[in-house]
Parts: sequence; structure tokens; C-alpha cells
Amino acid sequence: MAPQMRQESEMGQLEGKAALVTGGGSGIGQAVAIAFAREGAKVMICGRREEAGMETVGMIEKAGGTCKFFQCDVTQADQVEALVAETVKAYGQLDVAFNNAGVYFGIGQVADLTEEDCVKSFDSNIRSTFLCLKYEIQQMLKQGKGGSIINNASAQSHLALGYSAHYTCAKHAILGYTRAAAVDYAKDNIRVNAVAPGVVLTPMMAGFDPDAPENATLMSRLPAGRVATPDEIAGTVVFMASDAAPYMHGASVAVDGGWTAH
Repeated sequence: MAPQMRQESEMGQLEGKAALVTGGGSGIGQAVAIAFAREGAKVMICGRREEAGMETVGMIEKAGGTCKFFQCDVTQADQVEALVAETVKAYGQLDVAFNNAGVYFGIGQVADLTEEDCVKSFDSNIRSTFLCLKYEIQQMLKQGKGGSIINNASAQSHLALGYSAHYTCAKHAILGYTRAAAVDYAKDNIRVNAVAPGVVLTPMMAGFDPDAPENATLMSRLPAGRVATPDEIAGTVVFMASDAAPYMHGASVAVDGGWTAH
């Protein structure tokens, strides 16, 4: 279904704000970019694949929103710095950021995992989050108006699954960066928080079958009895990004169907 933007007479929750979304070409990132635009934000998305990014841009523009794509590898400092600069060049400011890019590397028990996958996982998840925070916060401090940053931490920032030590460790570290940055910059009215999605039907989960016998144990831990859609995560991220959450600093909001409460 094509995204629908608000009518001109309706004020969105992010009206007049400039928002940055990493990994905006698919899955949760795409859903959040669309939701931000629907709520009135001018959106910059980034990713490695231009075709996927431009698909998101096209969806938003067709619905009447504003979105641009910047090809970027968020594990590279110079490219992240350029991404933030390009956002400011396009929209004059940076008010909101959703640091979403991250890839799963390494399946196996700890003794069987490789150092190569460890480095890849940490680069994709931890290094990218640090670099995005660094340059986003620098820009927000320069503007002097505060801002809102949301990191995608995953339910695995609160628990551990077997055969996924690299990813679990990386997501725990993202939550650590979230809390540390929140403590450092709350006085500057820069709110840094994390969203912690559970099992979500994204391209990264394309092969996941909730009815398969091998997934029975995981599904039994979801009180909601089903997996989420990216849109169900996006609604929470919009709230966290908006002025409706002015006292939220260093929080991790679970959107996991009750998984971490079980």
C-alpha cells in the first residue's frame, strides 16, 4: 500500500523538522522514513544501495512528502560526516536522527564464531552507531536547539539468543552508547534514546517462517503470538522523535510483542 501524507491543514508531529534515517532503503528504516515524512518532516535517508534508497524516495515523493537519498557507508567516518553535512545543506538543519543501519554477522556458538565476523558485526553495528552519534550531536550542538536521536538497539540489547553472540554483544553496546550519550547531552536538550524491536518481518528476516518447527521455541516466547511489521516499529519511533516525549532521555523502548517481559 502506498504511503499517505497528511493534508495541508493537518499539523504533523514532526512538522518543520529535518530528519535523518540510516538504512532507509528497506525494512524498519524505510517504514520510519515514510512515517517521518507523513508527520511533516523533510527526510534524508542513506544506504549503500542507491536503487533501494531511491525506491523509498519515490514512495515518499509520490505521496507528497520530501525525501532525499545519500549513498553512504556508515562505518566510514568521512562518509558519515558528509551525510550530516548533506542533510544540513539540503534542509538547513538536523533535528531528528534514526540510527538504524546494522547487519547480522556470524551464526554459531561462541567457540565456533570467527574473528572476521566479530569485526564485521562490530563495525556494522557499534562503529556505525558511534560515528552517527558523533556527527549528529556535533551538528545539533552547533544549532543550539537540541534534538532527538533514536538508535535501533533490538530486543537483543536486553537478552541473549543462542548462536548469535556477535549480534547480541553489538546490540548491548548500542544500548550502552545510547545511555552514555543521553547522560552527556541531556543538559543540551539533545535526547538520545533507543527502540528495541523484537522479531520483525524485514528483508533481513526474509527466510523466517513463524510456523516452522525450528522456530516454535522462539514463537512461544512472544505473548502477542505473532511477529511485527516494520510499520508497528515506526509509530513508536515517531513518538520518541517528537516533542511529545520531551523528558525521555536514555530510555530503551521495547516493541517486541511482550518478548522481553516474558
